[in-house]
Amino acid sequence: MKQKTNLLKALALILCLALTVMMFGTSSMATITEGTNTANITVSGVEAGVKVSAYQLTTVNYDYTADQPEANPYEWVPEITTWLGTHHSTYTNMDTFVAEVDTDDEAEAFYSELAAAIRGNQITLSSAKEATVSGSATYPVGDDDLTGSTTLSDCEMGTYLVLIENGYKVYTPSVVNVTPEFADGQWSLKDQAVKIKSTNPQITKTTADPTNNTRDDITFTITADVPKYVSTSIAKEYHISDDLSDGLTLNASSVKVYGQDGSAPRVELTATEDYTLTTNSATRPNAGGAVDFTIDFEYDNITSYDKVIVEYTAKLAQNNTTVMGNAGNNNTAYLDYSNNPYDSTSWQTQEVEETVYTYGAEITKVDKADNVTTLPGAEFTLSQADTPLYFVKTADGVYYLANNTDGGATTNLVVDSNGKLCLYGLDTGTYELEETKAPDGYNKATTTAEIVLTDADPDGLLDAGDGTAIYKTNFQNSQGFQLPTTGGIGTVIFAASGIVLVGLGVVLLVVSRKNKRK
Repeated sequence: MKQKTNLLKALALILCLALTVMMFGTSSMATITEGTNTANITVSGVEAGVKVSAYQLTTVNYDYTADQPEANPYEWVPEITTWLGTHHSTYTNMDTFVAEVDTDDEAEAFYSELAAAIRGNQITLSSAKEATVSGSATYPVGDDDLTGSTTLSDCEMGTYLVLIENGYKVYTPSVVNVTPEFADGQWSLKDQAVKIKSTNPQITKTTADPTNNTRDDITFTITADVPKYVSTSIAKEYHISDDLSDGLTLNASSVKVYGQDGSAPRVELTATEDYTLTTNSATRPNAGGAVDFTIDFEYDNITSYDKVIVEYTAKLAQNNTTVMGNAGNNNTAYLDYSNNPYDSTSWQTQEVEETVYTYGAEITKVDKADNVTTLPGAEFTLSQADTPLYFVKTADGVYYLANNTDGGATTNLVVDSNGKLCLYGLDTGTYELEETKAPDGYNKATTTAEIVLTDADPDGLLDAGDGTAIYKTNFQNSQGFQLPTTGGIGTVIFAASGIVLVGLGVVLLVVSRKNKRK
């Protein structure tokens, strides 16, 4: 509440006018009677669905016979007087209170302390009026959503402390005076209106590129607004939690926490002093439920910042828990905080989800002759920008992109007995598939196959293909073959004829020699 309380001005005006009236004996037609000593208070600037409570702090001493306020017009209600006697004894005298609480900051501090005492049951005081704003709010709640209002009818003369509960926003206590006003020669009561001030703690979560993270650590950034609680608030709980899906693995040592005020450079906060980080067996405060980590902030140490920033990294799992397609690999950040600073049991939750998408390629090794017959025994490597990629094998022919070369990761990718090779956990981008070993009886391909994965939306579904996250293609091989040769059946005939002729020649030669001897 950064506004000049109307109590101070109204009180001074009433005192002055009351004295004037008494001095000059001014009289007028009765305008305020015991039956018309109430007015309405309209409360606005709140979300739909919130509860509005008005606590009467003072009454007005009014002389209905003389139709004017008495010399001491304001009086604390008995419950407030009792509390003041213990905590601010000098304030039981209204003149002293007006004299000492004469600045915005002093008024805000006093009424905030009073609100804490009322809601903390240090003061046994029931609300004079209550109402629930119609409708219901949904997160995120922006300033344009603060259109809710309600009217508290028939509020008797006095000062009211207005508190708002059950909203997403954190509302500042407000003070409204239903007091007589002197105008045109008479006293009258007018309806009052108050627009409630609030802070709006919201949470956002981002990652650099939801389609291009899988080979490296994925960096997530959570940004959350710091609500404004005053020092006397009895509820200042403020926590950030994060829950990763099975397809993501938290790097626990990577969590860093910062505070930032406006556009000033962010400041790294100190663990155990400014916050407590829990990563093992972590559960969300109040709501419960297992999460990967939770951060419990020491609110008084971060109140100078208007937001906190949490950064951490995670990896995609290298197994079948990694989700392909538009369901994606999700992680949800939660902001759990006290939405009613004067109720230690009050909690509100806001949450935001960020999704990392990943894709795959399924290659079927087939005979080029029919493009159907599948061939086992082939081996491949997959590269990007001339760099071979490492994979973790989870089953025959099934591989997930590795974050590093540890844990048995390999670049050698072998098809299964049906000639199928499934490569999962890929980013968008262009890849080169190279055959390093052909099936038995087939020739190894001499050129690479290009695999292009694009998701312009992004929504986890590839722009080309069958509308899934998986790129599918056949990789063909030809069987072994003989080089062409010269000659054929005619050559054999000629060779055989030559042999016969040579034999006949030998016989003739022998016969000729025998004849000569004779």
